[in-house]
Amino acid sequence: MKIASNPDSGQHRRQGTHYQLTAEEIERYKQDGYLVLNEVLTEAEVAALDPWFEHFIQGREPNMGRDFCDMSQPYGTPVEEFQLVNAMLPSHYRPELANNIFFQLAQSIANQLYDGRAGMDYEQFLAKKPNKKQAEFAMHQDLGYWPKTENTWTATFSLAMNDATVENGCLQVVPGTNREPELRPHRPKDYGNAEGEGLNRDDSHTLVIESKPSDEVVYLPLRRGSVTIHDERIVHGSGGNHTDAWRKTYVMAFRDENTIAQERAIGFTHSHNDTVDWEKIIR
Repeated sequence: MKIASNPDSGQHRRQGTHYQLTAEEIERYKQDGYLVLNEVLTEAEVAALDPWFEHFIQGREPNMGRDFCDMSQPYGTPVEEFQLVNAMLPSHYRPELANNIFFQLAQSIANQLYDGRAGMDYEQFLAKKPNKKQAEFAMHQDLGYWPKTENTWTATFSLAMNDATVENGCLQVVPGTNREPELRPHRPKDYGNAEGEGLNRDDSHTLVIESKPSDEVVYLPLRRGSVTIHDERIVHGSGGNHTDAWRKTYVMAFRDENTIAQERAIGFTHSHNDTVDWEKIIR
């Protein structure tokens, strides 16, 4: 088992809402498709986000529709049977969350990774319930979920709201797959049965890919307050939760502002309530 770390990163990189990357980290991100950064947020800053996280993950925000769902099972799964709890676009439902400290720090890092004007494309709260071995994110590439745009670059930040470990299902990546010339084929999770029929994107949001024998998985455990960053083409996923405690993550993705405008122009907001022609979007 390969585990990645970045011991040179930490609070000494912080100056206010700016977290300084090194030239080596930027190049590594371009080559490998991911980064690990320690202690991006302080304990007090994460603690200030905790009540909002619990509000959404416990299903207390009304009228979310499919934006409150289980990412490991089909839409319509009863709430009491959720395993991998997902709350999409929390600051859309609660504008008080906009411009929070995580956003400000992630924005400063995204601006260093890419030239141009980075904007937040979407965010979500994710939580794996205790002892839910099936609370898995199947291996996929984020770009497989999205419309075709002229500029695809994306920096997706995953903030550990509590320690992420191999046992509770931390992020895992296949380094370098971001540089593969073609996006891998994606299909809806659990697609197909004995009759050759199966789920589509109206049944289940989650997509999966076929792994290659050459894929070499690297695990990215994190301490609370630290982040991983991955780009839109890297093959990644996460395993189930084999522990007695929750695994909690705050995801925030940044893209070029022109790309975001192109998405919104066709009605794509990353909400699971969007009406989208998935056949035109899935590559």
